[in-house]
Amino acid sequence: MIIFIASLVSFLLILGGLLSIVFPVAPSIPTIWLGVFIYAAAHHYSGVDQQFLAIVSLIALGTIFLDYMFSRSGVKKLQAGPWGILGALIGSGIGLFFGSIATYLIGPVLGAIIAETFRGRDRVYSYQSGNYTIVAFMGGTIIKLVAAIFMIGLFILRLQHKL
Repeated sequence: MIIFIASLVSFLLILGGLLSIVFPVAPSIPTIWLGVFIYAAAHHYSGVDQQFLAIVSLIALGTIFLDYMFSRSGVKKLQAGPWGILGALIGSGIGLFFGSIATYLIGPVLGAIIAETFRGRDRVYSYQSGNYTIVAFMGGTIIKLVAAIFMIGLFILRLQHKL
């Protein structure tokens, strides 16, 4: 019974991690990794061994690193400060209540523009910061989506003993 519950929780975490890429309410890649880990631990690493878990861990860490570096390089290029980033995150959070387009496009852009304007930046800089926000969020989303599909695909293949 415990293995069944752990497997169910594992699959729910994996599904929740995948959904959180589109609806960012949780850290997607770590949530998927946690689902794989719980499954492996509950099954005493028999179907999903520690070597496979290490591979999935490297994919997860690499994705987190790439997402961070992608965002960081854009922040450095625009010399955006924490206000713009915070505004984009708050705008994205508010956008959750209005759908995916608001979450990824409208909310972060408006949040970054408002925050940078509030900070005292000129209007041109604020708009540039808002525009970069679109590129950063969409780029990060694509990176996370590809990695999530890859991780989940490997996990499914492993469960079917094809890997």
